[in-house]
Amino acid sequence: MTLFEEEKRTIRERLGREPSKEEWSVLDAVWSEHCSYKSSKFFLRSLPSTGERVVMGIEDWQDAGAVDIGDGYALVLKVESHNHPSAIDPFNGAATGVGGIIRDIISKGAYPIALLDMIRIGELNKERNRWLLRNIIKGIGFYGNSVGVPVVGGELSFDSTYDDNPLIDIACLGVVKKDRIVPSVVTEPGLSLVLTGLTGIDGLGGASFASRKLSGEDEIGAVQIADPFAGKINIDSTLEIATKVEAIKDLGGGGLAVAVTEMANGLGAVVELDKVPLRVKGMRPEDIMISETQERMLFAVKPELVDEICEPFFRDKYPCTVIGRTTEDHMIRFIYEGKEIVTLPSEFLLTPPRFVWDFSYEDKPNSEDLPQLTEGVIRRLLSHPDVTSKEWAYSQFDYEVGTSTVIKPGEADAAVILLPNGKYLAIKGDANPDLCASDPYECGKMIFAEAYRNLATVGGKGIVAVDHLQFGDPRKPKVYGAFIEAIRGISEASKVFDVPIVGGKVSFYNENKDGKPIKHTPLIVMAGLLEREPIRPSVKSGQVLVHIGIARNEMDGTLASRVLGFRGRLQRARLHEDLLSSEVVMKLRYPFIKDISRGGLLTAIFPIIVKGYGVKLNLESIESDNKNDLVRMLSEGSGRFIVATQDPEKVIQSASSRGIVAKVIGEVNDESYTLHLREKYDLSKEAEKFVKYLEEMLNVP
Repeated sequence: MTLFEEEKRTIRERLGREPSKEEWSVLDAVWSEHCSYKSSKFFLRSLPSTGERVVMGIEDWQDAGAVDIGDGYALVLKVESHNHPSAIDPFNGAATGVGGIIRDIISKGAYPIALLDMIRIGELNKERNRWLLRNIIKGIGFYGNSVGVPVVGGELSFDSTYDDNPLIDIACLGVVKKDRIVPSVVTEPGLSLVLTGLTGIDGLGGASFASRKLSGEDEIGAVQIADPFAGKINIDSTLEIATKVEAIKDLGGGGLAVAVTEMANGLGAVVELDKVPLRVKGMRPEDIMISETQERMLFAVKPELVDEICEPFFRDKYPCTVIGRTTEDHMIRFIYEGKEIVTLPSEFLLTPPRFVWDFSYEDKPNSEDLPQLTEGVIRRLLSHPDVTSKEWAYSQFDYEVGTSTVIKPGEADAAVILLPNGKYLAIKGDANPDLCASDPYECGKMIFAEAYRNLATVGGKGIVAVDHLQFGDPRKPKVYGAFIEAIRGISEASKVFDVPIVGGKVSFYNENKDGKPIKHTPLIVMAGLLEREPIRPSVKSGQVLVHIGIARNEMDGTLASRVLGFRGRLQRARLHEDLLSSEVVMKLRYPFIKDISRGGLLTAIFPIIVKGYGVKLNLESIESDNKNDLVRMLSEGSGRFIVATQDPEKVIQSASSRGIVAKVIGEVNDESYTLHLREKYDLSKEAEKFVKYLEEMLNVP
């Protein structure tokens, strides 16, 4: 049980009695950090969630948010993690992460069209991390490929901070006619509660498991088992009957106890546990209530429509059973063998104590001393695992199923898919734990800006975002202070870009076995619409390279500062600069446009070199506030892009019309695998490592 002593006292005082053991189980699930957001909700309310396009924002107990994408359609999106389960059983943990997020989308009656996976794991020189990565990728591919939802993009990066606690973030997007969005909550009593699927003993106490740090003991029982073939039945049948039900809720964290309570949304409900179809005989009633067995949905249905609702499930011999009804007495009741074992006020369950913990901010001294840019530095940066190709992972996903994938994983800075209304949608997820480790406020702004810039490189204008806030124990003041600062940064950026945040997730208690928190890892997933068909990225010899923006002497929190072990001045986001420069590039029709972010200009041009071309740069032409070549080549920061074009004047004029600096800094040539700065470097070995690193590390034939 993860309830605090203060919560237990509150429960006894407000109920005026000692809860039964079954009631304690329900309270532990519903009031878990994972389900109730008891340490985060106060600050989450500061996130901008409204806007012209918003159809459904961050409202209580809705499974996903939605925005208008025109022609009567809405885009539904959500992001979640499966960090703790994936640390114990990476295959099932990752696979059920995919299944769970898809069910959130179909809960809105939306057809799932795309998945993103953002994976952060320890360095691959440890066998356990290699084992984790192999099985995480297998699990994602197993589920996504089996149910026919393409994985169109994501991130894969490595840091020892995730050795014991990997981060597995999965985002899903779906489309639905705007007037057919299904709520997750009911508004009237007398509706039948219909449960699909079998309930088993896997995933017992999963919500509590996710609301504390990993114990290091055998916790396999808290991990759910993935069954995408049952999941496919659930998806197809749910979408078939979605317009005929009053509410749909996915059975996720906290199982039946949470799903029934949240769906009732202040009304009452009575559930007869004897009617729940079980996979295992002899389950205890408290286990039936909190089991998180996958592939189950809960529907609120008018009684006369129950047979019609269950018909498609029965067609596939899938359990579909009336287990209870909504009531007007505002009580949540669970009955077992004729005895009422749980009788708790609905409103009481939905209003757990909120906590605002002590917080503090960590000041880290910066320094002005910077190393020099040498050949060794260039080779170290380009050989870093974060820079290498992720094709090994993408190749295990059927990213073209559904035939709507236009820009594929790894092909550009954002994926692009074709929507049912004929429009194009760009999507991307971004995080920056190195900058968050130095300053979570600047990090919050920067990751939002980076996602916006990434969409702009393929012509997309951001219209909606979801966030995922991943931190250590919130009761540790420095962790909680970082959490608050990250939200403040994200909120500000959301306002500047006018991109509302319609959903999100908080994951606390991400720590290693010694109790040290991971680097703070908030993450943004953003989607944007394109005004026209995207250009498939390509590059050729003879193109001129135009640098947009300013390389600033702000190196703290960069990939270079981590790899080379120095600090420098802190990076600071210039959001208006990001907005203006993004508006410049999203109008361009050039096939190579890349934002400058992790690894700076060096890693931005490296994709040109690995294609077998050479790049020659005039370092003095790069607009910078510092003459150190390291700053020019490796600084990250705001508002920067590199464009390969044969019409540089058009880019420069477009940028200058908005007060943005743009200059020609070099060219693409035929000198294979070379980078020519003040000297010429043969980077063929780094290019080969770029392609083969993951396969060689994971011994994949």
